[in-house]
Amino acid sequence: MGFKQQAQHLKRYKDLAGLLIKYGRSDLVKQMDMPGPDVKQENGKDSKAEDLPYDLERLGPTYIKLGQFLSSRADFFPPQYLNALSRLQDSVEPIPEKEIERILTSELGTRISKAFDHFETTPLASASIGQVHFARLRGGKPVAVKIQRPDIREKIFQDLDAFRGIAEFLENNTRFGKQLMLQATLEEFRKAMVQELDYLQEARNLTSLANNLKDFRRIIIPYQNFRR
Repeated sequence: MGFKQQAQHLKRYKDLAGLLIKYGRSDLVKQMDMPGPDVKQENGKDSKAEDLPYDLERLGPTYIKLGQFLSSRADFFPPQYLNALSRLQDSVEPIPEKEIERILTSELGTRISKAFDHFETTPLASASIGQVHFARLRGGKPVAVKIQRPDIREKIFQDLDAFRGIAEFLENNTRFGKQLMLQATLEEFRKAMVQELDYLQEARNLTSLANNLKDFRRIIIPYQNFRR
């Protein structure tokens, strides 16, 4: 008996089924009756540990973050896979310039040219959830501006919703799922993602850190300026 599939997640099921088959778990795909590639192909015949990070990067930000989250879990992966996941990159193409303008105008309530004396459109760093830009406020104060990717929250939560149904089925119907406590692991991962998506909480955490370390003159925590 397969798990109850949701039509809006069919592509996600296919992507995950392909990943499971490639890395030797077509038995789980058969048991769940998931849509995807031909499960008759040989399990893990051509898969290598070093390929896993690239496959996760190809599937998008949720898979990248999940790989990073599981990179220290020896109960999930053998050592060679843990080593490969530890090198998982979180670097993607930057947000288009027009989209940057739209996001900042929406969040700040004013145009970039009015909010900043200078704004560097090329990001200092670009990752799967957001990116950071150098800018100068009116008056010349240098700042780092962190921008979240458009619709990334919705995409991640949709992925997590698909994962939840799979985790529930596997934990209730397989020894593999029970041993790894997949539902609890997924919930832990969900909480970590909620925190990472909350830039205001990140700013509050840095403010608290700065207060706790204020007596250490050689440790500098950037000032956090954010709207509640």
